[in-house]
Amino acid sequence: MKVELRYTELLVPQSGNYEFVFPTVVGPRYNSPQSANAQAQWVAQPTLAAGVAPGTSFKLKATIDTPMGLKEIRSTTHTIDVKKSDEDQHADIVLTADGRPLDNRDFVLDYRLAGEKIESGLMLYKGQGENAENFFLAMVEPPKAVAASAISPRDYIFVVDISGSMHGFPLDTAKTVLERLIGGLRPSDTFNVLLFSGSNKMLSPRSVPATRANIQQALATIQNYSGSGSTELIPALKRVYAEPKEENVSRTVVVVTDGYVTVEREAFDLVRNNLSKANVFAFGIGSSVNRSLMEGIARAGMGEPFIITDPIQAPEQAARFRRMVESPVLTNVKATFGGLDVYDVEPQALPDVLGERPVIVFGKWRGEAKGRVIIEGRSASGPYRQEVRIDDRTRQDTAALRTLWARHRIQSLSDQETLEGTTAFKERITELGLKYSLLTQYTSFIAVDKVVRNVAPQNSVDVNQPLPLPQGVSELALGAEVPSTPEPESLGAIAVVLSMLAMLRRRARRNDARRFTA
Repeated sequence: MKVELRYTELLVPQSGNYEFVFPTVVGPRYNSPQSANAQAQWVAQPTLAAGVAPGTSFKLKATIDTPMGLKEIRSTTHTIDVKKSDEDQHADIVLTADGRPLDNRDFVLDYRLAGEKIESGLMLYKGQGENAENFFLAMVEPPKAVAASAISPRDYIFVVDISGSMHGFPLDTAKTVLERLIGGLRPSDTFNVLLFSGSNKMLSPRSVPATRANIQQALATIQNYSGSGSTELIPALKRVYAEPKEENVSRTVVVVTDGYVTVEREAFDLVRNNLSKANVFAFGIGSSVNRSLMEGIARAGMGEPFIITDPIQAPEQAARFRRMVESPVLTNVKATFGGLDVYDVEPQALPDVLGERPVIVFGKWRGEAKGRVIIEGRSASGPYRQEVRIDDRTRQDTAALRTLWARHRIQSLSDQETLEGTTAFKERITELGLKYSLLTQYTSFIAVDKVVRNVAPQNSVDVNQPLPLPQGVSELALGAEVPSTPEPESLGAIAVVLSMLAMLRRRARRNDARRFTA
């Protein structure tokens, strides 16, 4: 039996590394009598004893296509063979035998794109057929290591919710987070704090240097508030966006709230339409945060949400935020297209390029693949401009771009539908899901076995395909009685397939940020 799965995934870099994980085995499960799955048959899946090799084989081939040269490709879990081509923008990876089982642990692959300087690149896909669509992706990647001299001047505005719902634990935790965030600023940075409830108030008429005296004064003022009033988030955001800033300054807006508002759609539109003015990050604080708001702001701002449900999480989340925003390398980023007829471009405005966050713009194009993509911005050393010309060497077979665009559009429509609490976009989402073969809330996948076997019940045979014991797990995980080890049959990896389908369903709901095909 042959089972084939295909999917496209966008990877979000962490500390400059892109990581792809492919699970290969399902570990043994303890089935508690208290569980709703107490009678589930799959829990009794047989497992091979330690040291017993499975009778099935496992192979994996992967390809990476990138808009710029690959710098490092490695696996910390398996031995791999890597072959690069197309000026290091394409790589083929295969597993190689090293004497160990290949399917008893997750396969982890990571790679790096960042070099010694800011780089830009382009990928194309030319559709086939009379009504085929063409897609593109342009990317700006920060350097591997950002020198202090390459960091643009930084300004931070902290927008803090002091409404009644923040009284107690949420506001107390918010004060702790602010103390860590503001206290970690450099003297060359500037900052301001906007407190909002039914109204809003800036602590200073304009941003001030992050000196010890200014930081202590701001924190002392915040300590005086205990939480009361309503939550007028939109006027607070509009006031922040109206604050003037110098052209070469990278401004980061930090929204600290529990998110108990009903203006999600307005907030998302406001953030999305002002990407070029400020980088926006949301800290959701409370025992029951409005995650829809936090995650929606993150998607609209091309960032990540930060959720704190317990005070003990505050130091970790504050440190993660500082790592992400401490190195802005390119501000006022713009992408223009000379000679390439583009449409349905996302996003309309681009955020700053941060030390740990590349910027991606994608969409469709008509006509011939010709012209150039121009990336402009401002770095600490002055204006930045790079042209990526489209020529015979530009790859036009990156089919994953088609899926990327469609998935992003479906996510946007799904967000709007969720906010409105209706099925207003059901028809459009369904149409996209069917056209681009994507899992959505209205479309799914069906497996059809084309072989019909008419076997009398008395002649049928149940086959229990044992899985290998995960690497590093002892037979104690199997309980007091180790299940017998039946001989492996040819129906291998059914449990793995079910696990993968569940994983794909979860990943289909997540935000995308980088392309990988396996």
